[in-house]
Amino acid sequence: MNTETKYTNLDYLRLMADGDEEMVQTMLGMLLEELPEEVEKIKQLNQEQDWAELSKVSHKMKSTLAFVGNEVMANANKEIELLSKNNEDLQRIARLLETLETYLPPVLAELKQ
Repeated sequence: MNTETKYTNLDYLRLMADGDEEMVQTMLGMLLEELPEEVEKIKQLNQEQDWAELSKVSHKMKSTLAFVGNEVMANANKEIELLSKNNEDLQRIARLLETLETYLPPVLAELKQ
């Protein structure tokens, strides 16, 4: 099994699964489903300018991203959550969202491996 990855780090996921490979596979399946949905939801809420809901979805996505182990996505998401929560520098959210969208395909590709 190739464990060398460029966009993901599944150490935390494996730690939480406590050596249960079936659990790892189940979690990977869940991540593959949830991650694109959550990014799409953030995109939609940004367009609708629903900052309160955007903050909630972004907060929920923190745990998803913790399992994925992509620091760039985690940091962009953390900033999206803060900006939407505090209603600050909201035009910056679009740029952060681009970061999430840029990293999503390679992350999903690695999760599928």
